[in-house]
Amino acid sequence: MANLAAWTDEDLRLSAVREKGFPVCGYLRGSYLGQGGYARVYKVLRTETGQVCAGKTSPDAVKHLRKEARILRSLDHPNIVKYVEYYEEEDDPKANVLVMELCARGSLQDMVNNHSDGLSRKATLQVMNQVSKAVEYLHKRDRFHGDLKPRNILVRSWDPINIVVADCAERHHGHAGKSDDIWALGITLLGMMGQWPHFVRKEERQYPRLCATHARNLDKLNPDHEIVQLLLRLLEWDFKKRITAPELVNVTGELLEERTGILKDQMDLKVPEGTRTVEFW
Repeated sequence: MANLAAWTDEDLRLSAVREKGFPVCGYLRGSYLGQGGYARVYKVLRTETGQVCAGKTSPDAVKHLRKEARILRSLDHPNIVKYVEYYEEEDDPKANVLVMELCARGSLQDMVNNHSDGLSRKATLQVMNQVSKAVEYLHKRDRFHGDLKPRNILVRSWDPINIVVADCAERHHGHAGKSDDIWALGITLLGMMGQWPHFVRKEERQYPRLCATHARNLDKLNPDHEIVQLLLRLLEWDFKKRITAPELVNVTGELLEERTGILKDQMDLKVPEGTRTVEFW
């Protein structure tokens, strides 16, 4: 995978094109990196230092971007994306940019897409351990994430694994709270296992139940598989019985220690006959 942190000739060409909604400031706007919800994300270059960062712009949701900047600035954890600065034009607030660290290896979704049979057990546990530490940090501060998924888990490096959680901009309201974040981690784990159940759009509301049922079916065929046992604790239907973030930190840490010296590292799952999983290409 290409190193996104490099400023390329294409970025230089794009930076010469003035785009409405990007402020005139100490940053040049390069390649488009993606979009999520209310904002678009670009590669940006800090002209004073040459530092390459990620810049999130949102001409149509200024208050939301300001809020995200304020919250991100208050967070300090090795597994949460780093805040750099926020800038908006004084006479045109719609021209704004939230500058954050740029994670050179993209997102966990990219890794999931490229491993249809699942990531290795060790890599899966390392990712879960680091993400659970970030979630534990948020929960201790009366925050929840609210949108945990592979696209919001960014990869600084894959060897060694070093990941961060992005989009940490919510407090506890209109949400079941901590247990919903744990459920979302369970769905994320299913993806890392290559086991997202296939569904059609009209069945979308039934997808949570479909995932929980699939986890139980995997358990019947893989009763001694440590990743499957972890999955069951994350996708426990009774939210009061779900594993907590601190417990998840401990369990994944212990499982990683147990894997020391074990050569067999493939996910190696038995799946129910006729199972269709989500495919990427």
